[in-house]
Amino acid sequence: MIKIAIQSEDILIHAISHKIRREILELLDNSPKSFSEVLNYFDLSTGKLDYHLKQIKGFIFKNETNNYELTSLGQKALEILRIIKKEVGFEEQPYLKEAFISQKSSSSSIFSQGVNLGIGGLVFITAITIFLLIVFLNVADAPFFIWPIIITMFLGELYALIWLIRLRKYGPRFIERLNKHLKEENSN
Repeated sequence: MIKIAIQSEDILIHAISHKIRREILELLDNSPKSFSEVLNYFDLSTGKLDYHLKQIKGFIFKNETNNYELTSLGQKALEILRIIKKEVGFEEQPYLKEAFISQKSSSSSIFSQGVNLGIGGLVFITAITIFLLIVFLNVADAPFFIWPIIITMFLGELYALIWLIRLRKYGPRFIERLNKHLKEENSN
């Protein structure tokens, strides 16, 4: 029989990585709640609440009256959260700010890298299309149906290239708005 080592810190960090899941743990501390009570507390859709409850299975369980309660692992997760809140004080605020900015900029950097890669790939494909256009210009008996295809390809690639260049310019603002929207969604 093969034993698989479970990385407890990865599981714990995932469970408490979302505000709603942390609040569910706090809500259930010393006070079992039904699904309806938790649902009313958060004002979420049943699907969203069900998703978050599944993400913290093992930290919570349903008791014999079908109410949610914390497990011993859930209690430990709450203790860790309370230690973090208590121990991270004013003197750590500059480091938290630095970490926050670093985490934000890394997602923007990945986006920019992806857009730049797309631009590079599209420039390469456009160069091939231009090459084909030149080749077919030099072929006297080139079939007529080739011209609309090549011209359509070229115009589509040009349009996509312009779109990607504009995306690179306005992408960081788009990501900021997207992150803000996602935070608002996740807090609901």
